[in-house]
Amino acid sequence: MSDNNNNPEDFKKKLDALKPKKKIDVAEGLLDNAKSYEGKLLAVQIIAEKELKRTVLLIKGMITQSREDAIHKEAEKERIKKLADKKIEAEKQAKKSLPKKKK
Repeated sequence: MSDNNNNPEDFKKKLDALKPKKKIDVAEGLLDNAKSYEGKLLAVQIIAEKELKRTVLLIKGMITQSREDAIHKEAEKERIKKLADKKIEAEKQAKKSLPKKKK
């Protein structure tokens, strides 16, 4: 076969050749050998098919982390807004407490 990295059979052969005796961690070199976007996409698809449960857990973890990050960002925005409001209120109070100048 040609040295085309977009051929699914070639990727499967490379993946099988790189597969360690233990549980597959990541097929080292498979993504590096893929030159095009389609080749890399195919490599990820093959790895995801081989490690379906781990892929699902990874995606769930990414979604959970994304939600947590959004919650933290929203809380930080609210905290900053409250601090700004307190600063504005303090400045208003300071202006009120200053004695008025007589003409």
